[in-house]
Amino acid sequence: MWRSVGFLMSFAVVLEGMTLAAFAILLVGGKQKREQGWGVLTILVVLAAFAQAIGMALMAYLYENDERFFSGWFLDKSWTMCTVSWSFQVLCAVAITLAALVLPSEGGYELIPDHA
Repeated sequence: MWRSVGFLMSFAVVLEGMTLAAFAILLVGGKQKREQGWGVLTILVVLAAFAQAIGMALMAYLYENDERFFSGWFLDKSWTMCTVSWSFQVLCAVAITLAALVLPSEGGYELIPDHA
C-alpha cells in the first residue's frame, strides 16, 4: 500500500503538469482550441484530484491500521496541503465546466465550411 500511495501522488503531480500545459495551450491557442479544449482540461483536473483523494484515503487507512504509526503520531502540514489541493481542484473543475456551459461563445471569425 505504501508504494501505491507514492505512485498515486507522483501520478497526480504528472497529471497536474499536464493540466498546466493544457491550460497554457488553451490560453495561447485560437478560438477553436478554447471552445473545444475546456472538456479535456476539466477531465485532467478531475483525474488529478481523484488520484490525490485516493492516495489520501489509502494514507488514512494506513494511519489507522499500520504498526509504523504508533500512539502520538499525527498527520501534519502535508496532509492539510493535499486536502486543500484536491478540494481546490474539484472547485476549479466545477468552475471551468460552468464557465464553458454558461458563458456565451466568442464572437468574431468563424471557420468557412469545407464542402470538399
